[in-house]
Amino acid sequence: MSGRGKSRSMGLVCLLVVGVAAGTAFAQDRLTEDLLQSADYARGRLVFQQRCSACHTLADRGSNLAGPNLWGVINKPAGSKDGFAYSAALNSAEFDWTPDRVAEFIADPGGSVSGTTMMIPEGVPEADRIPMISFIMVETGAASWPRPELEPADVDPDSPISERYASFWNHMMTNTTHYRLVNGSDEIVFDAYFNTDGSVSSNMESIRGFWRVDERDFFCYALYGIPMAPSEFVECFPIVAMSIPRFAEELWQSNPVGTVKLHGGILPGRPTGSVARALIAQQVPTKDGQKSARHGHHQTEAVPYSGSACN
Repeated sequence: MSGRGKSRSMGLVCLLVVGVAAGTAFAQDRLTEDLLQSADYARGRLVFQQRCSACHTLADRGSNLAGPNLWGVINKPAGSKDGFAYSAALNSAEFDWTPDRVAEFIADPGGSVSGTTMMIPEGVPEADRIPMISFIMVETGAASWPRPELEPADVDPDSPISERYASFWNHMMTNTTHYRLVNGSDEIVFDAYFNTDGSVSSNMESIRGFWRVDERDFFCYALYGIPMAPSEFVECFPIVAMSIPRFAEELWQSNPVGTVKLHGGILPGRPTGSVARALIAQQVPTKDGQKSARHGHHQTEAVPYSGSACN
């Protein structure tokens, strides 16, 4: 081979080596500003509400929930949000949250960052990733374009929850909510059944509760009579975060009180017939000895409220 041919051959080899090494960097140019700005903002908002709002807030100085507040996170180093206890995997990560890196992460958190403790039932579908990232950028100060104007939603705010959020209603009122409560070395596993009359029954006789929907369309509930500490707690979460039906023993994790860990999931179906009637009958006696599913509504102040999922 001539010297010139050798030189061209070596140059091609070098180009291929550099191209392979930089392949990931090249791939990170996929989500251009034009692509993100033209994304469907309304779709992105809905996807975020359904999949992420139970664990993340967006507003400046918003609270950390199970996950960190996302204001100012885009294009900043991973694990750098002040005041949040990240996993060791994200604390030691050496990358910035570029839009492309966010897209990779929400598609498969464990595959993208081995050892992350972020738990989601499934990756965000490909068609939803760009709209959601665009929405997050707009709402967290990372976008260079203005927030799009949306047509007002044609929803009657006075209609029943069962009509406004039919998918959520059917999911919660016909299936079993499964809990694992962990406090240090103590642990208890139990099932709860949210009933259409505002009561909550359980497969454990001592555990009872009640629920309500507040003016923000947050689903708030109290459970008490738990045979370990804490014996009672209150939690709230946005209804839209539960509007996509999913089933698994553990779908979310929260801290209802202090360092206590509450793992929750949804199991298909629930007891029926006489068993169901017996469970629903497990309600708190009132002063006159009558049982009432709504008696607990007068005890709200006695139930510790952590705010862990309501801020």
